[in-house]
Amino acid sequence: MSTKPVSAGPSSPAREHDAAAHVVQFYEDPSFLLAQLSRFVGTALGAGDSAVVIATKAVRDGLTQRLKTRGFDTLLAANQDRYITVDAAETLSKFMANGMPDAARFQGVIAPLLVRAKAVAEGENPRIVAFGEMVALLWGEGNSEAAIRLEQLWNDLAKTHSFNLWCGYPLSGFSQKKDSDSFIRICEEHSAVLPDESYMSLATEEMRLRNIAALQQKAQALESERALRQSEERFRHLIEAAQDYAIFMLEPNGCISSWNLGAERIKGYKASEIIGKHFSVFYPEEDIRNGKPQWELEVAARDGRVEDEGWRLRKDGSRFWANVIITALRNDVGNLVGFSKVTRDFTDRMQAHEAVVAARQRLEESENSLRQLSRHLLRTQDEERRRIGRDLHDSLGQYLSALKMKLGSLNAIAGRDPGVARDIEECAHLADESIKEVRTVSYLLYPPMLEQFGLKSAISWYLNGFSDRSGIKTSFDVGKDFGRLDPDVELAMFRVLQESLTNVHRHSGSPTANVRLRIQDGEAILEISDHGKGISGNSEKAGTIGIGTLGVGMRGMNERMRQLGGRIELSSSSPGTTVTAIISVDRGTENGK
Repeated sequence: MSTKPVSAGPSSPAREHDAAAHVVQFYEDPSFLLAQLSRFVGTALGAGDSAVVIATKAVRDGLTQRLKTRGFDTLLAANQDRYITVDAAETLSKFMANGMPDAARFQGVIAPLLVRAKAVAEGENPRIVAFGEMVALLWGEGNSEAAIRLEQLWNDLAKTHSFNLWCGYPLSGFSQKKDSDSFIRICEEHSAVLPDESYMSLATEEMRLRNIAALQQKAQALESERALRQSEERFRHLIEAAQDYAIFMLEPNGCISSWNLGAERIKGYKASEIIGKHFSVFYPEEDIRNGKPQWELEVAARDGRVEDEGWRLRKDGSRFWANVIITALRNDVGNLVGFSKVTRDFTDRMQAHEAVVAARQRLEESENSLRQLSRHLLRTQDEERRRIGRDLHDSLGQYLSALKMKLGSLNAIAGRDPGVARDIEECAHLADESIKEVRTVSYLLYPPMLEQFGLKSAISWYLNGFSDRSGIKTSFDVGKDFGRLDPDVELAMFRVLQESLTNVHRHSGSPTANVRLRIQDGEAILEISDHGKGISGNSEKAGTIGIGTLGVGMRGMNERMRQLGGRIELSSSSPGTTVTAIISVDRGTENGK
């Protein structure tokens, strides 16, 4: 906020001020106002401009007489609408509503006067000067807000109509200290502030400049005082009204010297009950025994502030979890004069945090239980597969072999009947194929080669059978330094290979599949890639999200790898999908082999 400049008064107002000039004249003697006003209006009329005067009868009559004395034909100017005079009180009554000027009515009353005056002004850029005494009438009635609002309406009107406006206020209306705020606000609504008549009586230009400077300094001092008072008042209201924060002041010894509504709400004490008491009454007994209140004051005094969270006590003895900030307050010379203390009740937040922690713990426990169950199920599944595979190979396989031998014996006996011999031969062929199928199924359930020779040998064997069964060409690239891994890890990677190639066969439409097995950066890596149609919606590395797209089987493989400390990564594009199983060599290597 800044006070408008004080000027010495225009010698030719109609020409010296811009089209939107809005000048305020303060005066003590009404005759001084008339002298200045006759100069202001006379200069305009003499230049071919027009004037609109809205004043009391005394001012209108006095102005007309002075203009006639200066040789102006006011009657002719009035008949030409170059000199329009109207009564201030009557005009004011036309746009006042409930004690305040109405903007729409004001425009409807004043704008036509300006339009009439401008229509007859002479020159290429006709100008209008106006004098308004209506604001002085409102001020004299004690309605300062209405006067300031009217000044604002004049400024709004100047945005659509070009004119210079002169307003006058008697200084007698600003004799009390309470008028200082209004004095500043009036000055702010004007483009220039003119000194009173004492300025004109000063003998030298230096004295006049000092008079202007003194008036300017007085206005600025009043403005600064008002701004400081308003700021302090707003801050006081802010502190008193804050209900989410307990905000209060402490003496240097820790005794409470102020109290706000938030402190009363949070801590339960009224101001009359707590002011003067030591702030340690809010601390639990264990904190008092440990000297915590005094320690916080010492830290705040040393470091400027201290922040803490902990249990505090209300008036009724109940506890709440508080966030506390204590700030040291010092005067201009650096001496400690007290402390400000801001407390906020964080009980709900702390309880919510504890609930989240408890829920997270329960979730982790549930995840651990599910992981253990999953590990047990996978182990049981592997054991069951191993048992079924061995049973198929050792029992059903042996039965089929015996059946094949019996069919061979029957074929020798039935050789004399070609039809019977042919049927027996077909049965022997079917028995042979069944034996091969049983052997394949048993090996797929739990390949004995995996236990005997390791992962890379089992993969090579599996890829040969996969290509024969599916017609998909496969390639296998294995690192030279790849050795044996932990049996559980080898089995998990083999299952990933099986599930991945099953997906290639069923979903990708790829004619080829490539398998790579290597050690890299301390990790064993199995990579299965194809050149098929890819996975919709997974053009980038998708991690466990992409695993879900491949179905339950691959999610199971991912869980198996995760339990062993490994992971599965999935990347897909068009064409092609790559599944990568990764596990640390430290976890995967068996006996350093």
